[in-house]
Formats: sequence, C-alpha cells, structure tokens
Amino acid sequence: MADKVRLACIASGSGTDFNSIAKAWKDGCIPEVSEVVLISTKEGVGCIDKAVNLGISFKIIKPFNKALPTDQLVAAGVELGGVDLIFLVGCIVKVPDVGIPMYNIHPADPHEHGGKYMYGLEVHIHVLRQIVDQIKRGWKKAQDRFFTYPTVHEAAREFDQGQILLQAHVEIPERIVRELMEGTLTFEEAASALQKYVLPYEWQILPCAVRLAARKILD
Repeated sequence: MADKVRLACIASGSGTDFNSIAKAWKDGCIPEVSEVVLISTKEGVGCIDKAVNLGISFKIIKPFNKALPTDQLVAAGVELGGVDLIFLVGCIVKVPDVGIPMYNIHPADPHEHGGKYMYGLEVHIHVLRQIVDQIKRGWKKAQDRFFTYPTVHEAAREFDQGQILLQAHVEIPERIVRELMEGTLTFEEAASALQKYVLPYEWQILPCAVRLAARKILD
C-alpha cells in the first residue's frame, strides 16, 4: 500500500478554502498527501489563479445540468495523475460518486443548516434566522452566547447528510446578533459579517481534515 495519497480539490469560485489546503501542503503540513491538484467547475475564477500561483496542476470541467459528468471527472483524475481522495471546497454543483472517498466543507452544522441550495450566504442567513426565532420565542436572550459549527463531512447521496469528520465550535460575535435584533443590520448584512468571521476557521480545520481523511485511507 502507498504511504501517501493524491488529493483532488473541486472548487467553483474564489478558492480560499482550496488555497488553505494547497498552501498547507506546500508548506509541508500535510505529509500524508503526495500531491494536491485542482478541478474547477468554472473558467476564469480565483481558484485557478491560486493554483497557478502555487504551481499546482488543474483541470476545468464544465458541469452539465448543474452536475459534473462522471466520465469527465474520472478522465480528469487520470489526466492529473490519479486521485485517491476528493475534497469539495466551495463546489456548488453535484459531484458524482466515483468510488473515491469524498468530503465536503460546510460553513455551519450541515445537518441543521444544510440541504439543496444551502451554500454561501444562505447558510449563514439560516443560522441567524434560527437564533432570532429562539430569541423571539423567549427560549434564549440576545445577550446569550451563540455558536456556529463549520464542518467537514463525508459527501453523501443526500446533500450535507454525510458523517461528520471534523467540526469547529465558533462563537458568533455578540455584535452581529445584537445589531441584527436592533435592526441596524439586515439579515444579508449580518450573514455577510458572519461569513467573513467564519472563513478563517474553515481555513484552519481543512488541512487537519485532509490529514484525518488521508489517514483513514492509509491505515
């Protein structure tokens, strides 16, 4: 059995999550991975620029009917030198099961705030609407501590319902909840602020999650 795995990251946008993995690997912080490659579902997006800057091989696959074609995904993996592990990092299209361990990053608890179309700001809006509902019902107070849970989980047939691999507990800044309740912030503005706050936590847990997933393969 090989002592390292080859990792493919699939992304659709700016690539900040991909960059956290790729840079950690380049810096020698993911010793279980022999190579990181990128598969992008769009042309001219930031994830490709980040791959070029880091000297990482990439392939572009255009989705068909909001899903990646299985044959093209397999062919891309072969063309990039073979793939043992897949991480979906900001991928907004459906990725077929090709018999390779596959994980997804979700910016909140995927079992409570996941599902079809739940990505980007929509996830954080959902989190905040739940908090506001709890406060309005008197279950909690605005000054209480509230948390969100960026999560890496197995990709499953049902969106965001796979087994959790690694999850961070992130306290939501009191200011965001208070200003939302006061009406100083709209839900969209509060969600944008929460998204920016949570992203660095995603960047910290992703390299750790890659190591855990790789070890499951190697062991």
